Amino acid sequence: MSFGPQFERALALLREAIAAAQATPEPPLTASQMLAELDELAGLRGRPAFYPYLGSGIGRGARAMLADGRWVLDFALGIGVHLFGHGNLDLIETAVRAAASDLVMQGNLLFNREYVRLMRTLLAHAPRGMDHCWLSLSGADANENALKLARQKRDGRPGVIAFRGCFHGRTSAMAEITDRPDYRVGQPQTFPVRYLPFFNRADPHSTAQTLAALRDLLAREGDQLAAFIVELVQGEAGFVTAPRDFFVPLFEECRRAGIVIWVDEVQTFARTGELFATDLLELADYADVITIGKVFQGSAMLFRKSLAPDPALISGTYSGATVPMAVAVRIIEKLTTEGILGPAGRVKRFESLTREHLERLSRQRPGLISHIDGVGAMIAFRLGDGRLTATREFIQRCFAAGLVLYYGGHDPACIRLFLPAAVLSEDELAEAFAIIERCL
Repeated sequence: MSFGPQFERALALLREAIAAAQATPEPPLTASQMLAELDELAGLRGRPAFYPYLGSGIGRGARAMLADGRWVLDFALGIGVHLFGHGNLDLIETAVRAAASDLVMQGNLLFNREYVRLMRTLLAHAPRGMDHCWLSLSGADANENALKLARQKRDGRPGVIAFRGCFHGRTSAMAEITDRPDYRVGQPQTFPVRYLPFFNRADPHSTAQTLAALRDLLAREGDQLAAFIVELVQGEAGFVTAPRDFFVPLFEECRRAGIVIWVDEVQTFARTGELFATDLLELADYADVITIGKVFQGSAMLFRKSLAPDPALISGTYSGATVPMAVAVRIIEKLTTEGILGPAGRVKRFESLTREHLERLSRQRPGLISHIDGVGAMIAFRLGDGRLTATREFIQRCFAAGLVLYYGGHDPACIRLFLPAAVLSEDELAEAFAIIERCL
């Protein structure tokens, strides 16, 4: 059967839609109409939006147009999902081509070529030692699968080691691991989770203290523990970084104890200046399983042969939609061929420029801007003493002024900048900081 007519019809429909939009563009909502629609959204889902963001579906790089016609700079990006910002024509064309396929969703029994291409692409760029790939929908799905593999490898031992301040998802099991009690209100504890202190750059003894805590834990409960789950850059906690020398002795201790080392790169994938933070920190030899997501519009679990699961252990009716799979392959192609990653890439350049802006503000406003941390397209800073209410009020002021931001942590909280580094311009970055300075 010829694929041509199907694809040509899809392109014709797209052309008709573009022509109609240009000839009679949908008029923007009034402020009251947009608020009414946001009120309806709140009623339908049982909770209001964090800020009055209702997109029009129109965007250009770092900018998005709201339903009321107002343009904003987006440095939240759906919590770090859209490294290429809004309205990227290359990715839209890829999506249109994939939309002409015969399947909307692919899964356990139906694999089209997009499925194979995505796995092939991921494994081609994966840290050494990753032999297999399993695709899934959300990052939490990938983490659930990794937990199963680790427990199977450890003969059913239930326990997990994690870091204080960690975030690994909101499914039942991942919420038990995530270090936020408010994420599991009214939920039972079904397996042991033991926390270690994350790296503290202000304490020269931080690594030794965490290593001592791990050794003590393994001596007491090692026979009940399956895995050590690690964010190489803590996301929810506020883009908190740690050096390679912090992780290596911990991983070596776990290796000696037979504990599975599970690296959660759902948020760091493609955002640290390299495709994998595991490679940035040269930790590939220690990782047994790596989970990724967000930037490539789906999720996946990469794992060693030694963790290959029993056929019935992981499955799924859906592994992802055809369009996001095709777009994911194109995203990785663009990331690895267009000067975005690497020591001289756009991500590292905008990391440097962002730090310069923050350090200037810190000097000009001592006490107001502090605790600058993060790496690549993930940069954070603390506002004042980090009170959550003040942080959220500041974000709302910035939104009203045309800049979309989000926060991390609890008390103290921080402002997280999810930079659309693949498309951001220096002028737009300067504009964003002009808004930040004005809203201080």
